[in-house]
Amino acid sequence: MLSFRRTKVAELTVDLHSHLIPNIDDGSQSIEQSVEMILKLKEFGVKKIITTPHVHPRYPNTPLLIRQGLSDLQEELSRRQIKIQIEAAAEYYVDEEFSQRLLQDDTLLSFGDKYVLVEAPFQTKPIYFDSVLFDLKMKGYNPVLAHPERYRFLEGSLDWILRLRESGVLMQVTIGSISGYYGTIPAKIGSQLLKLEAVDFLGSDLHRFAHLKYLEMGLKAKEVRKAIENEKVKNATLL
Repeated sequence: MLSFRRTKVAELTVDLHSHLIPNIDDGSQSIEQSVEMILKLKEFGVKKIITTPHVHPRYPNTPLLIRQGLSDLQEELSRRQIKIQIEAAAEYYVDEEFSQRLLQDDTLLSFGDKYVLVEAPFQTKPIYFDSVLFDLKMKGYNPVLAHPERYRFLEGSLDWILRLRESGVLMQVTIGSISGYYGTIPAKIGSQLLKLEAVDFLGSDLHRFAHLKYLEMGLKAKEVRKAIENEKVKNATLL
């Protein structure tokens, strides 16, 4: 079991972005890893987890596969008498296949108020991305853009992010970004978005044990604490 120095952290209450269903994507690789990471989230004050496996060309997960993995994880937590709410949605990679899924009116795994977590390619801004988000809204979903601070094609500019948010796209910043796990530019952009009150949700994007140290550091960061304690983010509404 991992152990970190006990210091006060901001309590996130609900974590809506993680990869804790084992052997389904690039996240947890065993039920034991999943349980240990969940126990650490509980220590950080998380009362509910909405885990979000990738739906990506590399990980073509289906709702059936995700729900079965969730059921197995829930059974293991119950067997160990670990009390925490855990649900599953998905993190959808927006590409042409995802666009076709929308055209076919495929049901997406959502959470809360029909929130759907989506991600863009990291290196190049997709020309169709904005229109796909519009299509999502037209079908009654509320798109949530995962880790906007990490997209390299932004080159440090907030313009695209802020324009999307003005159009009704919600933003989810990864807490570990604030503490520098992904480098200085994501840390800077994430902090700027928090200061502008342009962040709707915070999430762990927890894949592996190495993320926990930076998650803890991020939960101590002044801008993260302020956003959570002053209810500038919507995580607690999902409880």
